[in-house]
Amino acid sequence: MALHIRYQYLLLGVVLTKPKSIIEIGLAQGERAYQMIQLASKYETNVRYTGYDVFDTKNSSWHRIVGNGKQVASKEVIEGRLNKITSNISLIEGMTSETLWLNPKKADYVWLDGDHRVDAIQKDFEAVKKSKVIVFDDFYVNGEHGGFTIDKFGCNKIVETLDKDQIFISPETKKFPNIRIVFWSRDKSIIKNLKYYLTDMNNMKEYLSKNK
Repeated sequence: MALHIRYQYLLLGVVLTKPKSIIEIGLAQGERAYQMIQLASKYETNVRYTGYDVFDTKNSSWHRIVGNGKQVASKEVIEGRLNKITSNISLIEGMTSETLWLNPKKADYVWLDGDHRVDAIQKDFEAVKKSKVIVFDDFYVNGEHGGFTIDKFGCNKIVETLDKDQIFISPETKKFPNIRIVFWSRDKSIIKNLKYYLTDMNNMKEYLSKNK
């Protein structure tokens, strides 16, 4: 059974890995941030969340250049939304080249969905590569999406360099079936576990029934 959107796999990954700390690169409206914190908080108290984004400081032309088609909200709006569920958050405004790259961080779970250009994704990855699990967005199965080709955009070029036993590419979904997310971890047992549950929803349903 195909899930509707790929982000459902991201959230199921939170359920399976139960992170105590989360880093997100590229927040857009903050929807994914809210969902990840809410889910992680069911399993761990005082989950620490750190988000990196330019928020509303860049215009639409800049967002087109970096391959971002999503509407973005201000830091204040997202902060207000997230503070409703936890105060243990830190939102860092600016280009990751000026923030994260100069001050590498690690977390239990990283959602990497900022600047969509290959070089930027690579450097964002390098800055968080000591993390336990990193999830890339924008793996283009057909080599492109909406005119954005893998030679310049998306995570394909980075994923191709990684150990096959350290990655798991999510199954297709009903909406945008040719865009996937990719889980990476140095801990191959984590990847094996993710593959087992996320490639067969019957396995996942059984897991959820036992871990309510």
